[in-house]
Amino acid sequence: MTVYRVMSELSANKYLVAVSNVFIMALPLALISTFCELIAIFSEHYGYDSLTGTIRYVGESTGLMFPILINFYLVTYLSSVKRIPKGVSIASALTVYFVVSYQWGFLSQIMPLPNSFPLSLLTAYITCELISRLKKFRIFRGSDRDSVIDSSANMLLGAIVSIGALITFSQLIYFVVNSVSIPSSLFPSLDPTSFVDGLIYELLRGAFWSVGINGHNVLHMYKAELYDITMVNISAWHNFGADLNIISTNFYDFFTGIGGSGNLLSLVICMLLFAKSEGYKVLAKASLVLCLFNVNEPVLFGVPVIFNPIMIIPFLIAPTIGFVVAYGAMYWGIVPPLSEIQSWLMPPLLSGYVATGGAISGAILQAVIILIGVAIYYPFFKLMDKRNLGIGVSDVFSNRLFTSDEIEVKTRLTSFIPSLHQNLKAQKEIERLQAEGEFLLYFQPQVDVNTNKIISFETLIRYQNNDGKILPPTFLAAFNQLGLMPDLDYWVFDKALRAGERFAKVNENIRLSINISPDTVLSKNFVQTIKTHIEESSLSFTQIEIEITEELLVQNEADVAKVIDQLHELGIAVALDDFGTGYSSLAYLSRFDFDKVKIDRTLVLNLETQRGKDLFSLAVQLGKITNAEIVVEGVEHLKEVEFVQSVGVRYIQGFYYYRPMSQQDIFANDLLQDFVSNNDRNNDLTIKKVTTTEV
Repeated sequence: MTVYRVMSELSANKYLVAVSNVFIMALPLALISTFCELIAIFSEHYGYDSLTGTIRYVGESTGLMFPILINFYLVTYLSSVKRIPKGVSIASALTVYFVVSYQWGFLSQIMPLPNSFPLSLLTAYITCELISRLKKFRIFRGSDRDSVIDSSANMLLGAIVSIGALITFSQLIYFVVNSVSIPSSLFPSLDPTSFVDGLIYELLRGAFWSVGINGHNVLHMYKAELYDITMVNISAWHNFGADLNIISTNFYDFFTGIGGSGNLLSLVICMLLFAKSEGYKVLAKASLVLCLFNVNEPVLFGVPVIFNPIMIIPFLIAPTIGFVVAYGAMYWGIVPPLSEIQSWLMPPLLSGYVATGGAISGAILQAVIILIGVAIYYPFFKLMDKRNLGIGVSDVFSNRLFTSDEIEVKTRLTSFIPSLHQNLKAQKEIERLQAEGEFLLYFQPQVDVNTNKIISFETLIRYQNNDGKILPPTFLAAFNQLGLMPDLDYWVFDKALRAGERFAKVNENIRLSINISPDTVLSKNFVQTIKTHIEESSLSFTQIEIEITEELLVQNEADVAKVIDQLHELGIAVALDDFGTGYSSLAYLSRFDFDKVKIDRTLVLNLETQRGKDLFSLAVQLGKITNAEIVVEGVEHLKEVEFVQSVGVRYIQGFYYYRPMSQQDIFANDLLQDFVSNNDRNNDLTIKKVTTTEV
C-alpha cells in the first residue's frame, strides 16, 4: 500500500500533473515532427532527394521547438498559480533556458537551439519561484498607486534580477563541476554492448517515462555512444567479417520499443481485443497507426501509463522480457543479429525482417515479443478497464487536446492524468464498507390513493454497519468512481428477484420496480443479462419494472430507445424517474414510450405557492399525455395527498404512507395482503399505516 500511497500523492501533486499536461498540450508539435519524418522516409524511397531534405529539416526543426514550448506552457501555468506577471515570467524563463543551455552545451547538432527537456522544466519552475519570492519585496512589486511606467519598471527590475541570479548561479556550478576532479567511480557507466547494462538502461528509460520524463532524452548519451559503436561494428562486419554485436542502436527500437517505449503496441492490441470501455476502444483505434510507427504519447497519457502504479508494472516488465527474449534468440543463433541501421519509425515485422538482412526469423521474433507483451499487459489492463481508472479519452480526441491554448488553472489539472487519489480513496471506502457491515435491500411501496392498496415496491439499496445502523446509499459515489455500478446493479437486481420470489409465495400479484444506473443500461448485453436473471427466477417479466433517469437519455438516445423497445418486447415495464428535474424532460416524453412517469419530490416541495401548484399540475398533465401511469414521489403530508388527488393523480410514493422498509417489516405488517390484484385495482380496502425505522 506504500507504493500506492506514494503514487497517489504524485498523481494529485499539482506541479507534477501540470508537467504531464504541458507535455500533452505540446504533443501536436511532436506529431508534426513525426509525420514529417514519415513523409521524408517515403520521399527518399522514391528518389525525391530535394523534397526529402526539406521535409526532414522541417521535421527536425519542429521537433526542436518541443522543449521550448514545454517551457512556455509550464511558465504559463506556474505564473497563474503563483500570481506573478505572465509576460515577465515567460520572457525570463526562456532567456534563462537559452543562456544556461549555451553555458552547458545542451544544444542540438542540427541548429543552435536548446534541446534538454529536464533543463526546460527546471528553468521554468526555478524562474517562476524566484520571481514569486522577489514579488514580496516592495521594490519589485510596486503598489497600486504606481503609474504604468513605474509598474513596468518594477517588473523589468525583477526579471533582470531573476535572470542575472540564475545565470550567475548556473555559471558558478559549471565552474565548480569543471574545476573539481570528481572520481569517475561515483558515476557508474554503462557498457552499451553488455547484457546486464542493457537491461539497466531499458529499466531506467521506462522509469523516467513512468513519471512523464522522456527517457530517450535523459539517456541520450548512452544511445549516442551505442550508435557510434554500432556503425563501427557493422563496418567491420562488412569489411573484415567481424562478429556482429547482439545489442545495437536498433535493438531497443525494434525489440523493446515496439510501438514506442514499453512495447506499447502490445497494450494497444490488448485494448482493441479486450476493452469493454468504449473510451479505451476509441483510444486504441486512434493511436494504432501512430504506434505502428513507434509513436506512443497518446497511449502513455491516454490510458494513462505515467503516474499509474497499476500500468507502470507491465510498462517496465514487457520491454524487459522483450529484451531477454530477443537477446537469447540472437545469442543462441535462432535469429541473426541486426546488420543494418534503420529508422526507428519503421513498423514492426518489417523492421525485424529488414534489419536482420532479410531474415524472416527477425519478423517472427517481433511477433512473439508482441504476443508476450499482450499477455503481460492483459491482467493489468483488465483491472483498469473494470475499474475505469482512466480518463474519458473521448475528451482527448474531441475538443480538448488540440484546441486548448492555455492550461486551465482554476480547476484541477486532471484533464489527461487521472487523480489516482480519488480512485484509491473510493476503493478503500468500498473495502471498509465490506469489512464493517453489509449491503442490503429495502423496499418502499407505491400506493393507489383511491383504494389505499399497494401497486408496486421500489427496490432501494442500503448499508447496515456492524452496530446495526441503517445508512443511505452515499456509497454509490465510490462505486461510480471505480466504474463498478454495473456490478452493483446486477447484485441488486438478483437480490430483488430473490426477495420477489418470497413475496410471490404470499401474493402472486407482486410487482417490483428496480433502479438501473446509466452505465449498466448502456453496457454490453444488458437486456440479455437481466432476461437471463428473470428466467432463472420464478417471477415473470411483467412483474418487473426498470426505472431509468434523464441522465441516461442524455448520454445516448438511439441506444436507449433500442433498449426500451427490447424491454417492452419481453414484457418489462419502463419508468422515467425524477421527472421534472431535467431541462429536456418534455422532449423525452415525446420520444420514448414510458409505462410510468415518476414526478420528483422537488415539485412537491413547492406546493405551498400558487406557482408551485401550477407547475405541478402542468407536469401531471404532460405526463398524462403519454398515457403512462403517474407516480408522485416524496409525499409526506395529508395536504399534499389531497392536492395530488385533486389534480387526478392516483399513485403516490412517500413517507405519508410508508418509509423504505426491510423484508422483515413487510412480512411482519402483512403488507403483501394489501397488494393490488392485477385484475382489480378498485377494491376499497383500508391500509394500515406502518411505522418503521427512518432510512
